[in-house]
Amino acid sequence: MDKPNILITSPMSRDYVAKLNANPRVGKAQQLPREMWTQFREVYESGPKAEATGPKEMAPFFAEADVIICMGLPHGSVRWTPRLKWVQAWSAGVDHMKGSGIIEAGIPVTSLAGANAAPVAEHAMMMLLMLAKNMKGFEDNARQRKWRPTPDVDEMGGRTVGIVGLGAIGRHLARMARGFDMRVLAIRRSASSRQKAVEGVDELLPPADLPYLLAQSDFVVLSVPLSKETDKLIAERELHAMKRTAHLINVARGEVVDEPAMIRALKEGTIAGAGLDVFTNEPLEQESPLWDMPNVIMTSHRAGRTVRLEERQARMFEENLERFVSGQPLLYLVDPKSPY
Repeated sequence: MDKPNILITSPMSRDYVAKLNANPRVGKAQQLPREMWTQFREVYESGPKAEATGPKEMAPFFAEADVIICMGLPHGSVRWTPRLKWVQAWSAGVDHMKGSGIIEAGIPVTSLAGANAAPVAEHAMMMLLMLAKNMKGFEDNARQRKWRPTPDVDEMGGRTVGIVGLGAIGRHLARMARGFDMRVLAIRRSASSRQKAVEGVDELLPPADLPYLLAQSDFVVLSVPLSKETDKLIAERELHAMKRTAHLINVARGEVVDEPAMIRALKEGTIAGAGLDVFTNEPLEQESPLWDMPNVIMTSHRAGRTVRLEERQARMFEENLERFVSGQPLLYLVDPKSPY
């Protein structure tokens, strides 16, 4: 096939863009200019209005793109891309393409599923340990220069972690939890019945067993993609099904949790605490009570970002780029029947 033109819509290092342009099998690789990044985000966040409000300055970039690398595409943007033949999501999930029409048009979409599985699992384990060991209490002591014990420090051995979503992240986390002698329960969408001692966990559960997992777990870790099935998966009823001593850890998507219901549960002691890397609205609103809650540990949607991540992402993309220009089947394809 002809050398493809690649459009990159999200921030990427200039060195990597230059590397793509030096590839003899690429026609042209270009980013949206930096001055357009804010505009692009505004258009992306405008939902259905995007088709009417999309800045005209962006049109030439989309019009000549054969391949798009993105973290998200605006609503209806399939109509901006007459030459588009492949989209590489620069993330594990593709919920940010909902409404773009890309997948529905039959354009192949590949993800970076698994690229950040290990660091996200490590991040979840870090939060689990910090909550169990009451690190926030110790940090408060240190800031106040007070040498005093912090109560309610727990041990990991014998505790139960419930992993909602036994994909690449969940499997990494399960291995680490087993190393701490924890009991591991896990839900997998494809499981049809409860099974013991399989897939590296003590009990593998179908989605219908979520109430059982919540009632059994000392730590509930969410690692599912955002979809119509997982939107507000953890709401008022589910939070009340958890132990009052249990902690909720979310490294999935903010929308998987009913955030106002979670805030009430944290305030009222329905659950003991939470470790949150993702939120319904990002950046998190300044007025959110989550900032100041003593039983909450937060990070700014950076669980998977490490100094080695871009190298892994690049390898995965370049492998597929070679396949694309050679006419071979792409790897890491998103299933168009259940993309979100």
